[in-house]
Amino acid sequence: MKIFLLFLLSYFFTIPHNCLAQNLVLNPSFEELAGDPGNGHVPVNCSKNWFCSNFSGTDYFIQINGIGEGVPKNMYGIQAPHSGKAYAGICIHREYIEYMGTKLAKPLIAGETYLVEFYVSRAEKSITSVKEFGILFSEKPYKTPNKKGFAVQPSIKFTNPNGFKEEKQWLKLSQTYLAEGFEAFLTLGHFIHDHPEGVRQFSHYYIDDVSITLVGDDENTESKDSIVVTTHSENIVIPDFSPKTNESTTLENVFFATNKSDLMSESYQELDKLTQYLKQELDTKIIINGHTDNIGEEVKNKILSEARAKAVAEYLIGKGIVSSRIKYNGFGSQQPIATNDAEEGRQKNRRVEFTIIKK
Repeated sequence: MKIFLLFLLSYFFTIPHNCLAQNLVLNPSFEELAGDPGNGHVPVNCSKNWFCSNFSGTDYFIQINGIGEGVPKNMYGIQAPHSGKAYAGICIHREYIEYMGTKLAKPLIAGETYLVEFYVSRAEKSITSVKEFGILFSEKPYKTPNKKGFAVQPSIKFTNPNGFKEEKQWLKLSQTYLAEGFEAFLTLGHFIHDHPEGVRQFSHYYIDDVSITLVGDDENTESKDSIVVTTHSENIVIPDFSPKTNESTTLENVFFATNKSDLMSESYQELDKLTQYLKQELDTKIIINGHTDNIGEEVKNKILSEARAKAVAEYLIGKGIVSSRIKYNGFGSQQPIATNDAEEGRQKNRRVEFTIIKK
């Protein structure tokens, strides 16, 4: 027994100091529930220890019954959590800006340095992006019925001049903070201290794994202030995308709901490659053409094919491509590329094509 106790003591004192650092954020990855998660998309106060800081209801997403292998599908897209099976979400909209807050396990100690980190990922269906996130420390909960945004200077700012635009991957925002000693609560979000008029359009971000830990005297604090990209798909190789001008190209990996023009999320990677190409080749325009098979009434086929071409055009516009560079058409079943006598041929005929032309 004495030998076993000596072993435990020896093991404890040989653990590196930073491995013992206590995260002062309770329920940092939003796994513990404080209320009924319903269908998996509810306000963040359904996650234990977290609350909505203003009138707008900050989102909370959690996987229900193991469906989807830990990926909470929601109205803004599909994103695997950075860890566990849940994460929070904040909308940054011209009509409202969402924030979330929590009480720390204990107040920060005056004069001590803390490492503040969290992970963020932009939702697929965001139209715009923001260049800054912040954390505001306070002695009491920072709450207000205002939904337009907090026009206050945050205690810590995380800034990317090009905007936080990454999708389908997590960014680690990391920075050190010298405590003043009053900090018992934190509020996280996009603060509008330098643009109190608010924001334009719409963006949505997922938040996961928030942490505040005491930095040891032997640690290098200068290297802690950084933005690090992490992803669950590090081995994915994106093929080269270089379409020929004045030639029709089929979008092979663009999918729609059956008999509808709603883009499925599996289409976004292909369309994002096309978006990137158009942003690099500013002297080009694009024509998008929708096609169907010959099943059903031709009038309805033409309407559907045009609606699908329009959906692709709207996606590109939402990603920043000027609308004057885009035209779209719907041809129904009038331009088949295979026979409609068999399902294999009909499947080829149900397609969206594009043609790049020089201005």
